[in-house]
Amino acid sequence: MWTASAKARSAGAIRLTARQCAVMDSMGGRGDVYVYGPPGSGKTTVLDAVHRSVPKSVRWHCAEFFRAVHAELPRHGRDLDTTVRALTGRASAVFFDEFHVHDVADAIYLHRALTWWCSHRVRVVATSNYVPDELLPNPLLHAAAEPVIDLIRSRFAVIDLDEGVDHRTVATVSEHGFTAGRWLPPMSHEAATASFRLGNRSLPVLPQPMGTRAIVTTFVALCERPWSTSDYLNLLADGGPLVIHDVPHPACISREPGQRLANLVDVAYDLDAPLTIHSPGVPDHLAASAFPPLDVARTVSRLRSLSVYQS
Repeated sequence: MWTASAKARSAGAIRLTARQCAVMDSMGGRGDVYVYGPPGSGKTTVLDAVHRSVPKSVRWHCAEFFRAVHAELPRHGRDLDTTVRALTGRASAVFFDEFHVHDVADAIYLHRALTWWCSHRVRVVATSNYVPDELLPNPLLHAAAEPVIDLIRSRFAVIDLDEGVDHRTVATVSEHGFTAGRWLPPMSHEAATASFRLGNRSLPVLPQPMGTRAIVTTFVALCERPWSTSDYLNLLADGGPLVIHDVPHPACISREPGQRLANLVDVAYDLDAPLTIHSPGVPDHLAASAFPPLDVARTVSRLRSLSVYQS
């Protein structure tokens, strides 16, 4: 059991609620833990605090894990168990943030990974926006997630962290990291004059503001082209600032560009990279889109933590 002072040190400057402290105690215990709750409930904050205190542990965001699996599979004869073993290394605990199942491939990868970790006594601590039974809710695909759900229900302590508060809306804005970014009205800008290499392709970029190391680009260049989550991870690998101009009104963004924007927000948030967006409207309007991205509530919650200036 952690003392109050240890919890305070581990969570940095963030003051934890009594409920979050109780969840931290469970995460710091010995068994497998699955913590679910709405966006902004503090799941990632608590998970990261415990992860920092546990030696010989690894931490993945769900999208990062899928990316790593795809990259490693060819190196191990496409054997998934061997791939999970290689990714786990000598870790005795795995911390898994934003656990989700959005398609059949996700379900297969996660079930095999969870089975391998459980059979090799690798402790798993996961956070999710989903109650286990609601993973992959599409009724046509839900059966694929049932082995994952059954394993979680049988092996994990399942804990609800919902206090009815989006803590991101009351958190202090930082001078560094993701929350140092801003949501700003549209503004004029120069045309692209250079490019940033991402694999075998180039991302057009605008001139940088004087004295910054920001990557400055447009919504068309970054979200209307077929960039993947892996590309966004490479783009923001050093945690530097990203500025995106000409983002349409959030309610008017079409399906695929909207999903790419949501993926980009997830990557920037997880890597704690400052994100500035120039767009009319406010982040909440993204949920009013005719084609909202998957997990839109999480995306909106994260965007709310930026300093939002309306036009």
